[in-house]
Amino acid sequence: MVEELNVVIVGVGGQGQLFLSRLIAEVFAKHGTRSLVAETHGMSQRGGSVIVHVRVGSRVRAPLIPMGEAHVMLGMELIESARYLDYLKVGGVALVNEKLVRPAGQVVKLREEDLVEYIRSRTPYLVLLSSSKEATNLGVPLSANVHIFGAFVELMELAELLKGVDDLVPTLLPRRQLDLNLKLYRMGREELRSKISREHIEGIKKLFNRC
Repeated sequence: MVEELNVVIVGVGGQGQLFLSRLIAEVFAKHGTRSLVAETHGMSQRGGSVIVHVRVGSRVRAPLIPMGEAHVMLGMELIESARYLDYLKVGGVALVNEKLVRPAGQVVKLREEDLVEYIRSRTPYLVLLSSSKEATNLGVPLSANVHIFGAFVELMELAELLKGVDDLVPTLLPRRQLDLNLKLYRMGREELRSKISREHIEGIKKLFNRC
């Protein structure tokens, strides 16, 4: 059983971070592991900065993840992933949607490659995902969070913290556009699997062995 797994989900309002956190909590609950979820920035403000904490495991008592203690960051957007990077453990895993949402009135133009380089300075385990692109191509642009959920599940199964999740997913997703969302979920799993090396998997297992 997982003793303590910390996952921080970041992005801007309207990207479905809270729904993503609930998916994660539900999956672990089905495996008999409790979770605490806390949203600490304005989900109601579309376009505003959002961070959601998910803490999983028998040792977890408080809902907020201390700075530098997140094992995994799920980034729905590049700028917000860089903004909240200090929550991620050095050598933690960052799964980041390759999407850039520029704040209104931004004077200094941040370059995507600079943001990626900054995130990579914290961890070698950065995987850039085409979540928004794939969701848009399927005609469900608001379901990028389902794609990144698929990538997260793949990570957890590779790390041997979860198993058999595919059978649960149809009961967790909304019935509306279920087929498209299931396809996105599978695509997220496949993309993560294709972008992570065997060497990295072994390193990640060591990180999660302490969970």
